[in-house]
Amino acid sequence: MQKGFTLVEILITLVLLAIIAVVALTAINPLEQVRRAKDSANMQNATSFLNAISRYQAVKEKDPQILASANSSDCQDIVSAGPVYDFTSLRDELSDWFGGVITESGAELYAGFDGNGSTKICFRVSSVANIAKTPQSGCTILPYSYRCLPE
Repeated sequence: MQKGFTLVEILITLVLLAIIAVVALTAINPLEQVRRAKDSANMQNATSFLNAISRYQAVKEKDPQILASANSSDCQDIVSAGPVYDFTSLRDELSDWFGGVITESGAELYAGFDGNGSTKICFRVSSVANIAKTPQSGCTILPYSYRCLPE
């Protein structure tokens, strides 16, 4: 009786393990998971910014001064106006580090006020699942897709 495995048995085992690894990576898709995490962080930032604006409007009974912002609640108008880069009137509502976060590439926020007290905050999305939702709650301005809150 021989002890051990033959070379063919070892090669077959390695091929099967490689196939299982490829199937697992395809199912998990780590790049898509990273995109979803980034989209989730952007949505949380947009929610925090929208809540800060709501608190400001409730206390001051007017819209905050935000540069750049659009005088519209249409996603394409809001994004075309450019990302928010100055929101000093909201400094009491937001922490100091927030300004650095939302000015990073890919994490920018876009604000729009329609004049009737309605505010919309848009942000860039990159995961396939969120891009599929843009027709209902956002827009696409090539090469990027955007979602807006509130939906």
